[in-house]
Amino acid sequence: MAELEEAVCETANALLEGKSHIKLLEAGCGSASHVRFKADVYAVGIDISPQQLEQNSAVREKILGDLQDYPLPKEEFDVVVCWMVLEHLPRPKEAMLNMFGSVKPSGVVIFGFPNLLSLKGIVTKFTPFWFHQLFYRFMKYKFRPFPTYLRVAILPKKVRRFAEDHGFSIAFCGIVEGGVAQKVRSRFWLMDVAFRVLNGAVQVITFGKAQSLLLDKCAMVLRKREECF
Repeated sequence: MAELEEAVCETANALLEGKSHIKLLEAGCGSASHVRFKADVYAVGIDISPQQLEQNSAVREKILGDLQDYPLPKEEFDVVVCWMVLEHLPRPKEAMLNMFGSVKPSGVVIFGFPNLLSLKGIVTKFTPFWFHQLFYRFMKYKFRPFPTYLRVAILPKKVRRFAEDHGFSIAFCGIVEGGVAQKVRSRFWLMDVAFRVLNGAVQVITFGKAQSLLLDKCAMVLRKREECF
């Protein structure tokens, strides 16, 4: 997973080469930042939770608002980072359009989100929120889960197509097995066996054409074309 985030950082910094200062929007900023930039950063954060905003010391401006309908300024930011947020939104397309409009021409948008077409994604999608809360307590995670929608609109292929249809090129796309699934499989051998058997069965049925169901975390780096918006 660390390798995925490192690849995102390298790609984003390469696209921003030559910029000594950038204006960044942390979209659904939570309490921490996930992408490191070489340039000096003026960070603006937007989140629906005042508690999460309060805990994020990296952002200089804080906006309490819903990413799906808050009127973000047009072509204001060099970079927008939206990390593990889209799955928690009932209307992710509206949020993506809002972010797309807020970035400058040639600007960069970075998404991190779960892959619905994975064992973890499917389980998360079709289990109730109380089960997620119970699981996080059982695994002794310090952070708490948020309600999750995992709309079909954020399938990796659909996000790619949606971005390209709205004036963005794909600079990077990577899908890996995330830390939660790795931890579960390392702690519970029966779960590890079950995951491997299910994944193997899908590979046999699809003659190896299906992507591994173990790959549950996706990241994309998008670049806005000059002529857009």
